[in-house]
Amino acid sequence: MQKSTIDTIFHLAILLALVGTLIGILMFTGILGCNAIPGACEIYYQVFRGGAPSVLIAYGEGGLGNHEQLEQLMGNRDYLGVRAQSMPLERLSYGNVNEYDLIIVEEAKKICSSKLQVFQSYVNSGGRLVWTGDSGTELCDGDELLLDRERNEGGSDAPLGPWARKQFGKQLSFDEFLGVNYKANYCGLSNCVAGVEAGRIEVTDSQHKLVYGLSPSIKYEGDFAIIEINKGTNSRLVATLDYGTNFVGTSPGYPWLAGGEKYDFGKTLPFIVSNQVGERVAYYAAPPEMLVNQKEPYKAILEQMYYGLLYN
Repeated sequence: MQKSTIDTIFHLAILLALVGTLIGILMFTGILGCNAIPGACEIYYQVFRGGAPSVLIAYGEGGLGNHEQLEQLMGNRDYLGVRAQSMPLERLSYGNVNEYDLIIVEEAKKICSSKLQVFQSYVNSGGRLVWTGDSGTELCDGDELLLDRERNEGGSDAPLGPWARKQFGKQLSFDEFLGVNYKANYCGLSNCVAGVEAGRIEVTDSQHKLVYGLSPSIKYEGDFAIIEINKGTNSRLVATLDYGTNFVGTSPGYPWLAGGEKYDFGKTLPFIVSNQVGERVAYYAAPPEMLVNQKEPYKAILEQMYYGLLYN
């Protein structure tokens, strides 16, 4: 074989290796979905992750959700047939979270600022995160709320919300990381009644990976988190809850909502929001098992959460 031919093959091999590495990096960061190339998802997880995607359900104490039920639903072959592992928040560390391709946080109202930083680092390292309901809305001893004036020039002395914090004098803007800010739980603002429809989940973008192919309107009963989308972030509104009329609730007295005052949150309430590069972070106002366990079971929303974040 002539030297010129060998050189051409050698250069072509290097080029293919560089292209393959670039595609792997783009898939890792979520900029390019692995489904862009037929069969690439399976190859990606086998080569880069050593097998099928691994899922962790991180839970604490209190708050919306039932981690045991979610684990059972995900393992049920009639739903996903995916093995998920549950782990208490206190056992999470910078090292062990990187073993998982997807982490779902629920039933975890109290989360310390140090753990929020672990989740930020995890996503920055290529992980996918589903944050649900009122997770992390209760602070630990020593954690501080960030005031409006400490972030915004000319702002007030009111705290921005439970996900905007200070730690050792430095800002921890987990609200901007999620792209949303928590106000209160629906049942904490009003006298919600069990078995009564709270509203309808309306899909805002039928082509979005988290809701692709879902019914454009889904009845919803039960509690959920009232949130607002943060301005200036790259948040993408995926689904809303249509309350039917303006939802006016009486504040239970959180530092960011004056006690006893009435707040008008509007008719359309954000329900599913994605954020971060490649939309690797998804916020759900209610944990996925609460969406599935309605009078009319709607398992597709659980399937799209899983496949949307890991295979698109």
